[in-house]
Amino acid sequence: PVPARGGVVGGSCFHCAAGAAALVAVSGAGSRTVLRQRRRGALTRVAALADWPVSFVNASSADEVLKKVQWPAEWPYTQEDFARQDESEDDQFYSQPRLCTHVDDAFIATLTKHYGEVFASYPDARILDICSSWISHYPEKKCWSHVSITGMNEYELQNNRQADDYTVRNLNVIPQLPYDDASFDIVTCTVSFDYLNKPLEVMREVARVLKPGGKVILSTSNRCFPTKAVNIWLRTGDLEHVLIYGSYMHYAGDFEPPQCLDLSSPLSRVGFSDPVYVIQAKKKMS
Repeated sequence: PVPARGGVVGGSCFHCAAGAAALVAVSGAGSRTVLRQRRRGALTRVAALADWPVSFVNASSADEVLKKVQWPAEWPYTQEDFARQDESEDDQFYSQPRLCTHVDDAFIATLTKHYGEVFASYPDARILDICSSWISHYPEKKCWSHVSITGMNEYELQNNRQADDYTVRNLNVIPQLPYDDASFDIVTCTVSFDYLNKPLEVMREVARVLKPGGKVILSTSNRCFPTKAVNIWLRTGDLEHVLIYGSYMHYAGDFEPPQCLDLSSPLSRVGFSDPVYVIQAKKKMS
């Protein structure tokens, strides 16, 4: 999956909104620059729906966005929405192993805690981590039976201690997942889905490999590598990002209504910690 764990191939990545009211450049892994969004905001645009997703956010908090949305009748995106500033080969961008993380420790601890709570409701689960890397942020205490991972950088995948097997795959080129139907109880993707240029195809694949009643868990923050994030992500803010992720689940057609959990700490409200947004949904039973 293109961005192994986040945007860059090592660890988890960040998601930012280039259309935000205020953006601050901060140092990222190595010499890369990432952007941190300090305030939510969005730019108007011309798309399949000129006001999507901005005018469809009818809530003031992330955890209310998906409860109040009125979904457009048809897929509201254009191909341009999933173009990127840097359309060079992703294999080159992710060729250098990066055994680091790209969200802060508080984000990781919060996400790991959430995973532990969800995993406990699926005893001996088979789990798939897409856009993965050397770390999946799963709990230290194993409560599952098997973990498969896919990502862009083989060295990173080889170093993931929680994985039982791995597959190197660029989901921007081949969006099909190399697994049987209904073979997983849970699919996770940590701060990475905004780098996928075929998100609906990938989400339909997620639905295909999930068992009925299985759960997909996407997480995001307010950081990204802007040259590889899709255009629609860079033109919108945190609340729209929640709606965008939720829309992938909605239009895939095989999920129950998605929900968002805002697990951010109070420090994130004042810019001292990374916000934590989890968007998840269960696959329909039939």
